[in-house]
Amino acid sequence: MKIAVFGATGGTGSVVVRQLLEAGRDVRATTRGLDAAARLRAAGAEAVQLDLVSASPTEVEAALGGCDVVINAAAGRTTSGRTARKVDRDGIIRAIDAAERAGVGRWIQISMMGSDNPKRIPFFLRRVAAAKGQADDHLVRSGLVWTVIRPPWLNGGGPTGYVTVARNLDGGSLSRGDLAAVAVACLDEPATHRRLFDLSGGGVPMDQALASVAELS
Repeated sequence: MKIAVFGATGGTGSVVVRQLLEAGRDVRATTRGLDAAARLRAAGAEAVQLDLVSASPTEVEAALGGCDVVINAAAGRTTSGRTARKVDRDGIIRAIDAAERAGVGRWIQISMMGSDNPKRIPFFLRRVAAAKGQADDHLVRSGLVWTVIRPPWLNGGGPTGYVTVARNLDGGSLSRGDLAAVAVACLDEPATHRRLFDLSGGGVPMDQALASVAELS
């Protein structure tokens, strides 16, 4: 199984890549910079230079050739509505379409809590949540086998192995290590196929939590 990771050098994406490589997975990591690509290759990943905002649909499709799964950890790094629309909405929607054309079968989307209803989160995050929600909706309508993970505010901690999943959670916090671990675990958990869920820290062992996702209503 070849796994493409978008946002591979970001705060969450870099942890996803590290965990995948530690598990012996075959990783193709996308990045915009030459130096970052060199670091990814040195770590053991296949690296492809790609900017989801400026790349053509053909370039995105080519970057995904031969991949079976996408884990999307890409995100705009500001709360600007304009940036969110360019990166979190338009860039990801184009990439979802390219993944289908490239023959990718599975897409694991790291979104954000509130993307389904931006009014339930702080005002300054609502434009980003709305943009991510539009990309989530596009993914759900696609022919891919999808999973949408909606985390809350993240801290920089490592994985604890304990998480809470639900259709709608009211805030909370989560370590990047646990978020990355959940995204990686979804690769092998069919209960997460075609499911959306909020995620926060604490609760029950991760494997138990993910196995329960199919029962969420």
